[in-house]
Amino acid sequence: MRFLASAALALIAAFGASHCTASVAAPAAATAAPVTQTVKGQVRIVGGASELAALDVRVNGDPVGIAPDGSLSGRIGEADLYRLTVKGPTIFDAVSTFAASEVAAADGNIVLPAVEAVARAPGRIEMFFGGDVMMGRRFEAPLDGEPTVIREANRAADMARLLDPMKPYFTGADLASVNLETVLATRDLGNSPGKSVVFYTHSDAARALVDAGIDYVTLGNNHVYDYVEPGLASTLVALDAVRMPWSGAGRDEAEALKAARLSVGGRAWSMLGFVGWKGNVEPNQVAESGKGGAALGSDANIEAAVRGEVAAGRTPIVQYHGSTEYSARPTAISERRMKLAIDSGAALVVSHHPHVAHGLELYKGRLIAYSLGNFLFDQSFPETHASFALRVWMDGDRLFRAEMVPIQILDYRPVPAVGGMRQAVLGRIIDLSAERGTRIGIVGGHGVIQPSAPLAPPQRCAADAGSGLNVFRYDLYRPAAACRDNAVAAGHDLLARGDFEAVRFGDARDRSWSVEGGAIDFDRDAHAGRAALAVSVPGAGAATVGPKVFFRPVAERRLTFTGWVKLDAPATLELLIQEQRKGSGRTSALANAPRQSAGTQRIAAGGWQPFRFEFDRGADTPAQPLRPLLRIEGASRALLDDLALIAWGGDAPGQSYGSRGNAAAVE
Repeated sequence: MRFLASAALALIAAFGASHCTASVAAPAAATAAPVTQTVKGQVRIVGGASELAALDVRVNGDPVGIAPDGSLSGRIGEADLYRLTVKGPTIFDAVSTFAASEVAAADGNIVLPAVEAVARAPGRIEMFFGGDVMMGRRFEAPLDGEPTVIREANRAADMARLLDPMKPYFTGADLASVNLETVLATRDLGNSPGKSVVFYTHSDAARALVDAGIDYVTLGNNHVYDYVEPGLASTLVALDAVRMPWSGAGRDEAEALKAARLSVGGRAWSMLGFVGWKGNVEPNQVAESGKGGAALGSDANIEAAVRGEVAAGRTPIVQYHGSTEYSARPTAISERRMKLAIDSGAALVVSHHPHVAHGLELYKGRLIAYSLGNFLFDQSFPETHASFALRVWMDGDRLFRAEMVPIQILDYRPVPAVGGMRQAVLGRIIDLSAERGTRIGIVGGHGVIQPSAPLAPPQRCAADAGSGLNVFRYDLYRPAAACRDNAVAAGHDLLARGDFEAVRFGDARDRSWSVEGGAIDFDRDAHAGRAALAVSVPGAGAATVGPKVFFRPVAERRLTFTGWVKLDAPATLELLIQEQRKGSGRTSALANAPRQSAGTQRIAAGGWQPFRFEFDRGADTPAQPLRPLLRIEGASRALLDDLALIAWGGDAPGQSYGSRGNAAAVE
């Protein structure tokens, strides 16, 4: 960072060893000669000039040639993921990561989408923002059968490793920030108030964040006071010990409302953090006279704090923790307060708390990111695994460019989202931002807002998903190109990662699938791309596979479960729907809730074949958590790929599906 502060057992117990390696540079087998491929691409410079041929360009760490016109060419090793990095003294680092399935050409070589690097200019800086961060609870005490992510004997190294996949995206930034949503302490302090959920993380996390390149944390959230005064005190001691700037909480109201004053790029910046509500337990979570806690983000506090920093000749940035968990849009009060911050002089507002991504808005020429979602968090809900990090380039107090880097939470850590997960993140933030008149383009697989030269809006074009369905995806090479098929998408995929292209990253493993009566693994024999889910059924009996946990309450009445299957013997597929009824606990419901059959299909042995189940939950069915389970009987081995759970209707954004010939519904 270039700023100065002023002052199962790889996935689950049933998972075997994987046959595929989805690290950034997959090692070749010891007895095989390395496989190399030709790689091509294009680099463009925005916001200034740079001698392109002098840039350092690498793919998975291997140098790649760049011509004076920005075209790339070279030879690199075969891999399942390809990370492109572009560096040079006259530009800010450009980083993009792609799955092999996204960039493999018909001839087997690699063609990368064009990427853009931002030119350095006087007064221009880059900032990076990640969402909610904690490293406790399931990181150290995982669910039954899951691997331990942070081991007590190796805590510091394990914590550091969690941030490695995203470090290239923020180590070149002038300032990198996250929302630290946990108490830091060397032990469980054990004196939390009567909250249903409290977070505690070992104090070593402070050093891990600093060493990774995080420059500032906001504490304005609903968990900084989980262990009341002792927890707040130990958190501040841990941060101060590693010289990590912070704001948004304090030992009393005056300290909590005080900005972290930083000098970045020769400009005086003030970082402010707020939580949107007091909480309903005693003592409450906000700082008051003579009591510690988070800074309350009332209208009066936000306006006074922001205007005070402007009057002091500084440029404020506000982070606000509010709105409703797992929602698609901010609450009215949260939106009003974020806009009030801009009206009062804030250059930028970044928000979190919903644990899922919201849209962005250019309000009076200044950017509001309504929710980044999770960044480093241990939630198992599938909806919380698709989020984004925000890269922002500022010319003084004005936005030059913003990039939304799609990420997925894999094995509780952030990694670049690829394949279907990328599509889900982009679809969500593009749709929700468009509702506010804010246009997001796509460059290098990232969402982009550039007020001075707005990008053409991307188009989601139809591709045959099998079984009479279209899937609507963005073309990363020509995102704004007109579609030949302009049918309207009418359903959204709840599953997102059913293409299995994003199940591994380094030592991170997808832990979202479970199996009964068999074993599951990931295999290279895919319907499309580089990975499929392999189900082994002892004695050709029956095995049931599906998401490990429920999706959060699903309101849509009509759903479709679809995908592709490859069998070694004829088998019967049966779709079972399990719902968590109101009043039942999640763990109990997963084990005991009834499973309703939604139909059976007989599938022959042989090559890849599509399947599709329709089910109608009934007009009076309430919104409640559910999960699909696929029972396979008669084959000893089944491969599954390109799975989707499509909810028809509703307004949830994301990757979309339609039925060919009738995009409005499936009959």
